[in-house]
Amino acid sequence: MGRKQIGPRKYIFYSIACLISLSLFRCAAIDELRTREEAKGGLRQGHRLLARGNYEGALDKYQKALALSSRKPPEDEALFYIGLIYASSRYPKRDTKKSMDFFTDILNDWPQSPFVEQAKIWLGILHENERMNLLVRRMRPHEAKPPETKPVEVKAEDFAEGRESQTRSQRLLAAGDFEGFISENQRVLSPAHPRSSKDEALFNLGLVYAHEGNPKKDFLKSLDFFKRLIRDHPRSPLVEQAKIWVGLLQEYESLNQVIQKLKQVDIEVEERKREKAK
Repeated sequence: MGRKQIGPRKYIFYSIACLISLSLFRCAAIDELRTREEAKGGLRQGHRLLARGNYEGALDKYQKALALSSRKPPEDEALFYIGLIYASSRYPKRDTKKSMDFFTDILNDWPQSPFVEQAKIWLGILHENERMNLLVRRMRPHEAKPPETKPVEVKAEDFAEGRESQTRSQRLLAAGDFEGFISENQRVLSPAHPRSSKDEALFNLGLVYAHEGNPKKDFLKSLDFFKRLIRDHPRSPLVEQAKIWVGLLQEYESLNQVIQKLKQVDIEVEERKREKAK
């Protein structure tokens, strides 16, 4: 009798073990889903704080979202916005080295992310400003600090993630068809498309003219498009990024002016030396 009960008993134990395993798996899946939603919620809170100019509060939310993501979305988005804050001249604890590190992490760890192309463009302007700062220090150490630029004061309203629309934009940029990309966005700005996303088109044009790979790269044009976005679409979810771009591009122009002035001084000094030598 005892032997006949071994089979059913094993089956019962096996069934219980399966139920326990299934329960644990479901709990793990639920925990993962809850963690991801918590990370997304942190991003949304960060976006709202960033729109109000609360960089410290936004950074805290983004860092918490990053910690919760653990190599899964939305880690790439958290990395991007942390890099954005550290790049901003409006942030008192600005650190362009940290900013470049976060953007580089996106390129290395998230090659398929919709934020890759923007990260590349940010790295381009940050490296360019760093190079020009170094050049100024070498030319005239006592004039290493460029003239301060006044941040663009714009009242930011709602701030949305904009991930879906930006995904489409980054794919177009990634294709490398700069002329086609410019034409398409210029078409959106035309009066023939009154209901189109003109704020996104202005943002895209600002990006493409700052793009390192664009043969017609023009920082002044880029600056103009970002300023137009801020002026004409103050409620756009892209306003805060545009303001940070304006700060960086103005910094570039200030550095460029300092360098040109120093070059002119050097030319005048050399001319005076030649005059004295005669």
